[in-house]
Amino acid sequence: MKKFLVFLNLGLLILDRLSKRLILSSPDLYQSSLIELKLFKNPNLYFISFNSNLLYFFIGTVLLLLFFLFFRGWQKKDFLLMTGFSLIILGGLSNFFDRIIFGYVIDWIRVFFLPISIFNIADLMIIGGIIILVAKFFKNDSLFLL
Repeated sequence: MKKFLVFLNLGLLILDRLSKRLILSSPDLYQSSLIELKLFKNPNLYFISFNSNLLYFFIGTVLLLLFFLFFRGWQKKDFLLMTGFSLIILGGLSNFFDRIIFGYVIDWIRVFFLPISIFNIADLMIIGGIIILVAKFFKNDSLFLL
């Protein structure tokens, strides 16, 4: 199971980085009536604007906490905890890397019928990790009793 987790996470991280590289080289990739694949430069954390240093400190602190929780799941050999936290961590690290290198997060997927619809694969990794952790919590209420 741990090998599966490693391959899943590395595969998604590589897919995220390659897709961002592609959209940087082709900023207006595709558009239809439902979806647009275009470069969107996102300097904010969702819709909140922060001072850059404060934002970096906040993101770094959250990532360190998530690393701690991931390793607690690793010690307990809890596959769902490890999967959820690792998806959030890697998605967060990829977006954090964008902020440091480019000064903004590279978002490139826009779905017109969704209210908050501009995102990237790293964002989907974060959301997927959160869904896994919430499902685990409702399954046995032991998520936060690490």
